[in-house]
Amino acid sequence: MVRRTTRRGKRVLVIDFTFTKPDGTAGRYRRDATVQNTAAAQTEEAARKLGATLHGDPEKMCGANGLVLRPTEPTPAESPLALTFGEVVTKYLSEYAPSAVAPSTYDGYRSKLGTYLLPRLGKLPVEEAFEVAKSREVDVAMIAAGLSISTRHNTFFALRSVARYALEAKLLGKEPTFLPLGNRGTRVPSAPPAGDVSAVIDAASCPEHQLVILLAAHAGLRKGEIRALRCMDVELDKDRLVVRLSRYRSHTRGTKSGNERQVPLSPQLRAALVAARVHERPPEETAALSTRGTPWGTQGPYEVLQKTLRRLGLPKVRLHALRAFFVTILLTGQVPVHVVRELVGHADLATTQGYAAILASDRGAAAGVLDRVYLGAGGGQGARPHRELPRGMRPMRRLERLTRRMRALRTRAARRVRAAGNNPATPRTEPTA
Repeated sequence: MVRRTTRRGKRVLVIDFTFTKPDGTAGRYRRDATVQNTAAAQTEEAARKLGATLHGDPEKMCGANGLVLRPTEPTPAESPLALTFGEVVTKYLSEYAPSAVAPSTYDGYRSKLGTYLLPRLGKLPVEEAFEVAKSREVDVAMIAAGLSISTRHNTFFALRSVARYALEAKLLGKEPTFLPLGNRGTRVPSAPPAGDVSAVIDAASCPEHQLVILLAAHAGLRKGEIRALRCMDVELDKDRLVVRLSRYRSHTRGTKSGNERQVPLSPQLRAALVAARVHERPPEETAALSTRGTPWGTQGPYEVLQKTLRRLGLPKVRLHALRAFFVTILLTGQVPVHVVRELVGHADLATTQGYAAILASDRGAAAGVLDRVYLGAGGGQGARPHRELPRGMRPMRRLERLTRRMRALRTRAARRVRAAGNNPATPRTEPTA
């Protein structure tokens, strides 16, 4: 299908359809239309679909007669500038990335480009650098170096971002084919036990450290949101704080989802904010300050948590684990998932629902269902240890007892019928209606 989308404020026509490859697997073609005109895009879509049907390759556009159409050769004036990949990356980092990606993403892409891509591709012509074979060489080298699949994915995300810039700036003649990446899967959210979190809050070495931990564990704030929280964002008279901003290094911008959100104050968090005198300080001043009275550095909140964990002898966890704790505790307390989503600022409800999967009660209920099916099929007739069922499953014990009793009655009745049939002296009676 030809669909419209908005990319960096510009309306774009995209051709998007699925097809079957020659090996029988499913394929997908999703590219911007060559000519940004609805009629031309629909014609191109029909030609590419026919090429995918006849040849298994949508890049081979076919006419109505089934013959492959020859692409028009660009004139010399239309040919892209002969630049190296390194020169294109330099222009990308100075002209495109600062406004197209978030500051943290910019730093990550710059690191990946400089570490893994430029040493191997920097001197190649830009067209050659985007060949799948060259990307394969880079990926093989990263695998040999023992790099994680996340690092490999992020490296090629940076490469694709450079390709988007090169196409927009007409430094590439056509959109390149990218190396297919393996599925890195989804990470199961994990939250520290409630006892450990309480111990960490109590063991904080000073009020400034305790406030940072409470903002993560009792308000679900991200690291950048802790650093950007201002005194004016803390409304003690309404027992809430309003999360409006996030800060990365010296860059301050809106939250990750772009939406502001309200978070109620727990008694412990309120007491820590009052101790920090947020109601007495200038409204624009940072609410959470370091022990030196200055705003926290980029890694400051993370280091506070690690220092406290080392003092208690607890394993190292990310600061984001306290945010996962906040979500998990609310879901365990039967707070509706859409309310939790608003409190933590998730853009997608599915992200919040992902935390619900880690609850022990849910896993216990699943195991209980399997256990009931096993017993209902006659399994476990021998002695088996008694196991107390979760509270929500206890009414099912009555059903299990009733099922076993009915099974015993049917067995006893069948035995009587068989005994009567084998004994000629026993008169046979007709069943009553």
